[in-house]
Amino acid sequence: MRNKIYSERRRRLHTFFKNVIKNSFVSDLLHKNQSVETVSIDPLTGLYNQFGINSYLKELHPQAGIDYAIVLLSVDNFKEIQHNFGLKSADQALITVASMLSNRIRDTDLVGRYGDNEFILILSDINLDNANNVAKRLTAQIQQKELRINAKSVMLQASCGISVSKENTFSDKVLQYADQALFVAKSHGFNQIRDQSSIST
Repeated sequence: MRNKIYSERRRRLHTFFKNVIKNSFVSDLLHKNQSVETVSIDPLTGLYNQFGINSYLKELHPQAGIDYAIVLLSVDNFKEIQHNFGLKSADQALITVASMLSNRIRDTDLVGRYGDNEFILILSDINLDNANNVAKRLTAQIQQKELRINAKSVMLQASCGISVSKENTFSDKVLQYADQALFVAKSHGFNQIRDQSSIST
């Protein structure tokens, strides 16, 4: 993984996550010569990729009294950076955001790359208000980050969609609500945050 974004203090969670992927029903699809690391890690950022996150989400089950949040975060000006400065600079923006996210979450939380310019956070044992606070803190820090590209300063922009589980809600539905909330956020411009209360569920 690039620069060992997952620190040693997350070793136990990382090991647990790898075991989830190994033991999931998709493991039969893996080529015998491929490692779990190869198929579950995004080579650019060192974070879990969409395959790895989806494998984990399939193992998440509703638990009485224990809620988790899914936060989808979009780097709003990724395509603008790519267009104006090239793919390498856009990739550097993603690497920067990946590092900031992974270094600013709890040991019990997970972060992954979930699309070209999107990241996903799975926050354990948290309610909607606190999930909103986490998203606000992270996006504020990202928006204050200045990238130096070709002697020019570029400020990053990020929006979030947030959803929190309920006792009888499965992870695919929680993810769907977060995705819909992100769509609402992006439809209002850059640097926006919306949660499941902004959509019709």
